[in-house]
Amino acid sequence: MLSCRLAALVITLALEVPLVAAMFPGQRVRMAILAAIMNTLTNLTLNCFFAVIPWMRGHHILYGEVFALVTEAAAYAVFSRPRRVGRSVLASLLGNALSFCAGFTPLPFLLCR
Repeated sequence: MLSCRLAALVITLALEVPLVAAMFPGQRVRMAILAAIMNTLTNLTLNCFFAVIPWMRGHHILYGEVFALVTEAAAYAVFSRPRRVGRSVLASLLGNALSFCAGFTPLPFLLCR
C-alpha cells in the first residue's frame, strides 16, 4: 500500500503523462518527460505545501488545480516545437480534469493506506 499522497501522484502520472504525450505528436518523448516532471512538481506542491497553508485550508484543491493548470500549460507551451499555446492549455486542462475526476473513484482508496 502507498501513502495517500504518493497514491495521488501515481494516479496523476499514470493518467496525465500519456495524455500529454498523445497530444504532441512528433515530440511525444520530450513532452512525456516534461509532463512527468511538471506533474510531480505541481502534485507535490498541491498535496504537501498548499494543504498546510492556513488560509488555503479547505480550498487547497481549488488553488492547487489552478496552479497546476497554469504552470503545466506554460511549461508545455515553452517546450513544444513549434509553440502550441492552445494545445498546451488544452492538454493541461484535460489532464488535470481527468486526474481530478479520478479522485472521486474508488481507485485512490484502493491504493492508499
